[in-house]
Amino acid sequence: MHHVFRAEDVRTVLADSALFSSDRTRMMPPTAQLGRGNLTMMDPPDHTRIRRIVNQAFTPASVSGLVPAIDEIADELVGSLVPDRFDLVHDLAYPLPIRVISRYLGLPEEQIDRFRTWSIGFSRGDAGQMDAMHRYLAEVARLKRARPGRDLMSRLATAEVDGVPATIDEIASLTGLILLAGHVTTTSLIAAAVHHLCVQPVSDARVRENDQVDDLVLEALRVRPAFAQVTRIAAEDVMLSGTTVPAGALVSAWILSANHDPELNPDPEPFLLDRSARRHLSFGHGVHYCLGGPLAQLEATAAVRAVIRRFAQLTILAPVEFHPLPTLAIRRLELQGRTCAT
Repeated sequence: MHHVFRAEDVRTVLADSALFSSDRTRMMPPTAQLGRGNLTMMDPPDHTRIRRIVNQAFTPASVSGLVPAIDEIADELVGSLVPDRFDLVHDLAYPLPIRVISRYLGLPEEQIDRFRTWSIGFSRGDAGQMDAMHRYLAEVARLKRARPGRDLMSRLATAEVDGVPATIDEIASLTGLILLAGHVTTTSLIAAAVHHLCVQPVSDARVRENDQVDDLVLEALRVRPAFAQVTRIAAEDVMLSGTTVPAGALVSAWILSANHDPELNPDPEPFLLDRSARRHLSFGHGVHYCLGGPLAQLEATAAVRAVIRRFAQLTILAPVEFHPLPTLAIRRLELQGRTCAT
């Protein structure tokens, strides 16, 4: 494994798919379905074809149309929090994005516990759970293709590139990726932003007084990306910063480190709401840039706004628990909230 830390080199690894392959299926459990249509494990030209299908369905207009639903779900979840003690991740940061993405895809929201099980299984490399999710989504894809609605999965099932639709396996893999990636990033971002308000009272006051929720979310995205690193495989011998990376070697591109590189962000360590030029690679770079990034920011902003509307002060009640690498996201954040005067 070759670890890459400088922003310039991380950018190179993420952007050059000819030299640094995303096809990591050889590293995954031996399940027949894994990788078919999974954009994160594909290189051009296959990636280009599938991405064109996604781009037809996952449009900026369809994402902006979710704003009322996002606000509604955020207000409902925050309104149900018990002020004396609640786990921000379990009670808000997880259910908000999974409910939004389920509604967007056209999947039943009452299945979110099932989706959680699959998500945990995927993160642990559980081939059985991954195949169970794939079988379920493949059956839904067949139904959507036969009787399409207005939801995202129906649009994926009926989209074509040069007159050729995606296969059912590809649609199921795409949907699984959107379902999982569509909540992991947002869950992490919501928890990181609210955690900062809890530990930095000065920032909390400024966010409330100056309406700097957008700045808070963007800086939380830079400082604590959902994924600390991503892995590529060198397609041939390649030189990075004077070091030869041999063909076939694993390359770990550290997004977390790149975001803290002073060449990318001057004075990178402080959490600054008024950072003049905020650059990050938290959503990736190049052909694999995360097209769900704008949705994640919308959801995180709505969640934080709902929290600060209801609670005038937040207090951490127990040690914060984090997921292990490669996410480093907050797993448990137990809080007490003093409600705002009405």
